[in-house]
Amino acid sequence: MKYLLLSLGLGCASQSAWAQQPGQPVHGPGHVVSVGLPTVAGALGVQVEQRLGHHFSLGVWGARFFSADFPGYQGGLLGRYYFRPTAPLGLYLQAQVGAFSHDAQRVSVYPGGSPIPSSSKLNGKGGGLTLGYQLALTKHLVANAALGFRVYTDTWQHQLSDSYYVGDFNAVGQPGSWLDGQLSVGYAF
Repeated sequence: MKYLLLSLGLGCASQSAWAQQPGQPVHGPGHVVSVGLPTVAGALGVQVEQRLGHHFSLGVWGARFFSADFPGYQGGLLGRYYFRPTAPLGLYLQAQVGAFSHDAQRVSVYPGGSPIPSSSKLNGKGGGLTLGYQLALTKHLVANAALGFRVYTDTWQHQLSDSYYVGDFNAVGQPGSWLDGQLSVGYAF
């Protein structure tokens, strides 16, 4: 009986001491994989974001564009600064750099001749800034919305003075739009 009471007393004492230990700090998700609309143009994209601390994260993204005038691909790197120490959740400022490759129709105009359309590739690079908010919907499900601007190089317009491209690559709704937006849903690990 003495041993039973001693064991029970030691067990209760160890439980109360264990309960008074400070808890581990609560950490947000380590990384987020998102799928959604990466820009204001017709596209579908994937993004992977990795938290680097309480305020910072880095990520990569890629997108397939379905524009009638400029179908193609874009991808890049992004860095985010979260204004509160809750990365990767909350209000953030994002800087990004990227590259693109799109198909296009170039029309060549020769003196005394009729316009001749031909297929062409548009390749380039650029970057931009975006302000956004990433919200936790459940423990693992997140939603992201962002709006900003970006600039892509357009050196192809200056290479051939006697030709032009069908459509405006930099117009809103096209892959090279200066207005940048994002709507996506992701899974946080």
